[in-house]
Amino acid sequence: MQKAKSPVKEVVKPVLTGSWHGRDAKKQGFKLMLNILFVTVIYLILSMLLTFDSLVLRVATSLVLITAAVAYLYANGAQVGQGDAAYGEIMYTRQQEGKPISKADQERCFHPYKGFYAVLIGAVPYLVITIVFACIAKESTYSLGVLPTWLTRYTRQSGVGDALAFYQVHDGVALQTILRIISRSMTMPFINIAVKLGSTATLWAERLTPLWVLVAPMGYAFGYRQGIHMRTKINTGIAIGEKKKRRKARKERRDRDRAKSHKPEQLI
Repeated sequence: MQKAKSPVKEVVKPVLTGSWHGRDAKKQGFKLMLNILFVTVIYLILSMLLTFDSLVLRVATSLVLITAAVAYLYANGAQVGQGDAAYGEIMYTRQQEGKPISKADQERCFHPYKGFYAVLIGAVPYLVITIVFACIAKESTYSLGVLPTWLTRYTRQSGVGDALAFYQVHDGVALQTILRIISRSMTMPFINIAVKLGSTATLWAERLTPLWVLVAPMGYAFGYRQGIHMRTKINTGIAIGEKKKRRKARKERRDRDRAKSHKPEQLI
């Protein structure tokens, strides 16, 4: 009867807790700002390429884009959190040995809320733009296009000219238009769905852009919180590997001893 393997015990090492709002957290926030910009570019390009007339296809492709963006920043945050947890283990050992620890070293250690603070720093410029736009957003209305060149000569005629005069009125580029372009670029998968549902749904989607722009970055915050868990898995994996090496070394030693004990004595 084969002996049942004992369950693997997790190796949980103590970690020195860092600062959730220190210099290291701000540095993470500025790096995240660039990652959010990268996600915005991907949103814009792929949403334009994957625009379908079918609402079902729009929803499906938009969900895929959003999920991919969240997963990308989640993995990024988990990697940073695991690194900070590993650094926290080193700093804890130094503290136990009575060695001095600088403020910068302690700030770099893992803190469960550091990821959320980094998201707040990284998303500030995007939030400012979307909040301002959400406050002034109005339902989109139809506007006249460009007057065809062949109709230009009729603008000087009485009666016809008055009707065509509306084409000559230009209000210029309004602030709302500029902010709408920027905000939609940052939240294109959400807007793509809303546009298919009508102007009212689009207006509400635009008013909620501050929430949409935070969806992907929040993946970073929750991923960072997994740093301790990931570090525990790594430490457990290292312990299992060392245990296997010791077991293999003992087996090889027993085999060598057994071979020596069964070796025939040389006849003189």
